[in-house]
Amino acid sequence: MPLLLQDPVGHWLLVAAAGAVVVGEVAASYLGRARDGERGLMRSRGTKTPQDRGTRVAVALGAYLGIAAAIVIAKVPGLRDYANNWWTLGLGIAIVLAGAGLRDWSIVSLGRWFRREVTIEPGQKLVRRGPYRVLRHPSYTGLILIFAGFGLAIGSWVGAAAALLIVVAGMLPRIRVEERALATAFGAEYTEYASSRARLLPHVW
Repeated sequence: MPLLLQDPVGHWLLVAAAGAVVVGEVAASYLGRARDGERGLMRSRGTKTPQDRGTRVAVALGAYLGIAAAIVIAKVPGLRDYANNWWTLGLGIAIVLAGAGLRDWSIVSLGRWFRREVTIEPGQKLVRRGPYRVLRHPSYTGLILIFAGFGLAIGSWVGAAAALLIVVAGMLPRIRVEERALATAFGAEYTEYASSRARLLPHVW
């Protein structure tokens, strides 16, 4: 039986980690917009150009399916080998919090340009600060870490790998759409930026 179903302490640690992820994202969104000026945000909202093409749904579906797969896998005794203990629970939660920290940093760095759908707004600038100095999509890297960490904390290395792969699969359409929109909006500037930075993982992709 998964540790989370045996010990209420483990259960509530995971619940607390999930709460920290949500609170951190809300706080980062507020801080980023406040830093760049709420007045400028409101001025640009009326003329934004959404280009999401339904990819927000794909990301959400990947997240739900990833967690569901991790839960189902953790219920299979043979797939909990070398996991389902306090060490992997702690490591999983640490990965969750690291991913949340990276995503929150990304949101604050984007400031008022942060949106949960692919949107290009008049006057928008190509952000190169914070984690965007290294990665093109650090907020997505953060999300991947969050769900992989939850998969491990639930009790299985296999579940963590499954959650990671499913979440990445849900993000691929979003990344393609977003990069196409950025290339159209910023042209050679984005081409130059993208040529020197990985998408999700330095020196890998």
